[in-house]
Amino acid sequence: MSSEPATEPAGIYVHLPFCRSRCGYCAFVVTTDVSSRSEYFSALAQEIEILAREAEAERFDSIYLGGGTPSFVPVEEMARLLESLRRSFAIHPSSEITIEVNPDDVASGSGESWAALGVTRISLGVQSLDDSELAAVGRRHDGSGARRALEHFARTGLSLSADLILGLPGQTAESFARTVEEICGFGLPHLSVYLLETEKSKVIEDDRRLHPERYLSDDEQADAWLALGERLGRAGLGHYEVSNWGVAGREAKHNLKYWRRVPTLGLGVSAHELWRGRRRANVSALPGYLAALRDGRRPIALDRPIEEEEAAREGIVLGLRLSAGVPWPEIQSWLAGHPDPALEEDLEIWEEEGLLVRHDGRLRLTERGFLVSNEILCRFV
Repeated sequence: MSSEPATEPAGIYVHLPFCRSRCGYCAFVVTTDVSSRSEYFSALAQEIEILAREAEAERFDSIYLGGGTPSFVPVEEMARLLESLRRSFAIHPSSEITIEVNPDDVASGSGESWAALGVTRISLGVQSLDDSELAAVGRRHDGSGARRALEHFARTGLSLSADLILGLPGQTAESFARTVEEICGFGLPHLSVYLLETEKSKVIEDDRRLHPERYLSDDEQADAWLALGERLGRAGLGHYEVSNWGVAGREAKHNLKYWRRVPTLGLGVSAHELWRGRRRANVSALPGYLAALRDGRRPIALDRPIEEEEAAREGIVLGLRLSAGVPWPEIQSWLAGHPDPALEEDLEIWEEEGLLVRHDGRLRLTERGFLVSNEILCRFV
């Protein structure tokens, strides 16, 4: 297997770490101190200049502005950033350009302002429409604010996706179902739903240990997840990746590149990339990121080649996250090169239990299989 496919244009991810406040469940590299924002954007411009020489012959058709809270960045700064990217890289005019947005940053004219910059897609951090659930994890917006933001973007013509979280403190199966039902009423073409990872936040981990009654049990989460899939299916959204549902043709182009191992550049503090057969990652400390670029060098913390065996493993692990699954011959080839009777037996058991299915020469996870995908995928690592 080749280390990277070369038939699809590449993507660009830009990490913008600035936030008004930090949410209780957040495990990303973020800062609420905006005093370094001007220097940060200067550093980004320097990193773009460095990478432009390396990517001179490459084509790109997606930009993803993540964070942090990109919608917290002034429009003028965002305009300069996007202009620098367009000037430095061969970005197709019809590229998907996504910006992550918090509902509390949305005002009259926000959608039009971002659209004028060339943004084509909004990823809105709704998380829940229940006020008590939002307050429990420190979200600045309430349900009414999220509804206003959803209504605002529905009028702009921008492609709209929303994020929800299952497993929030105080959430019940009924309250989660109400949020899903109301979200469906907005006619979104895309929805991302994530399970709360309590182990990534000590505050939430401690709260769950002390007050387990505030949290859905694993079985209750599983039932809510399966009911979610059924409801979204009736709304016309297909389950195309573990955490993502979309109308056919409206899947997240940029994120699909990660799961298909298409090359992507990563700009900004803590950004990761797959580029020319190498995995690279920037430093996760903002001072270190700024200092390196003041010296005119990329702030790389990780840079290693991906050998053929690792590329094959990644192809299986990432490919099984997608509903399309992985060609069965790739699984057979892996098993032939890595004899593991226990894994072969597990694969048979998972098929018998309805967690995996073989169809049209491909192996894929079922809806129930998606629920335990981590347990299955880790067997290939």
